[in-house]
Amino acid sequence: MTAISTGCFGACTKEETPDMSYDFLVKQEDKKDGLEVYKPKSRITYSFQIKCPLCKFNLPKEERTILQDIITNSSENKLDSLFSKYNEEADSADKIDNISDLGKIYNQIQEMAKTVEAKRFYKHTCTRNEECKRTENQDIYFDLCFVSPQESIAKNLKVDYNKLKTDENYRQNYLDNKKIAHEKYIRKQKRKEIEDEYRSEFEDYTFLKERNLYEEVKRNFKFLYEQHLQNEERKGPYEIRFEFQASSQFALRKNDLKYSGSQKKFLSFVRDLTGQNIYENITMGNREYKEFQKFILERDSEYADYLD
Repeated sequence: MTAISTGCFGACTKEETPDMSYDFLVKQEDKKDGLEVYKPKSRITYSFQIKCPLCKFNLPKEERTILQDIITNSSENKLDSLFSKYNEEADSADKIDNISDLGKIYNQIQEMAKTVEAKRFYKHTCTRNEECKRTENQDIYFDLCFVSPQESIAKNLKVDYNKLKTDENYRQNYLDNKKIAHEKYIRKQKRKEIEDEYRSEFEDYTFLKERNLYEEVKRNFKFLYEQHLQNEERKGPYEIRFEFQASSQFALRKNDLKYSGSQKKFLSFVRDLTGQNIYENITMGNREYKEFQKFILERDSEYADYLD
């Protein structure tokens, strides 16, 4: 393992005051190259979490920059993103045999683990001799890893890639589970295709059921909006003016409508009327979805084959 040297940047800053309560870095029993090693109590995300554990002063800007570069590009956080990528591939259901794809990501993980291991120990020089009651500067190491890379791999990967390659039973069990997941995925995709085919027709059907209610809700909203504009126009030159809160007003009134199709039309109306952007994800509730399923079954008997 190669320690990262701070060079002329490894000295404690000469400004500010010490944080005597600082205890994020904890001295370890084992030394490295005869020097004390300090390890974090939890994952390091930003360089400002690191102060000199000897004098309790902040690190100089140059040193923080070096540390932040390591934390950003060669740390446990980079491994985490690869773990997520690996586990998402392991859980994916769009195909059954994806072991070769897992292998590619696993190799990336191993390469990153080597990089993290090579850069995890950072050499720091404390020059606060007067505050620390020393006669000369003291070198120490920061261990930038909360958990060692290989230990982290063992803890975070859902599927043991090495066992997939060497244990036939483990491999077959994985593929059997993938097959079950794939079959469910195909059924779900087919169900979605059928639902997408009938969604527009269903929304037209349900809108007709509550068209009068929709017109009333729309009328009331328009009146509210126009009243707000009139009130704002009456204000004097020194009075505070307020923008109409289209998003919150829409949220208050959308549930006056029973069906998602009507709510979508109402959302378009409010956007056009006010000119404001409203970010709203409108979906069917359980009651409407059951009605939607019944609507499809009356028109497409194949749909029943893909229901759980």
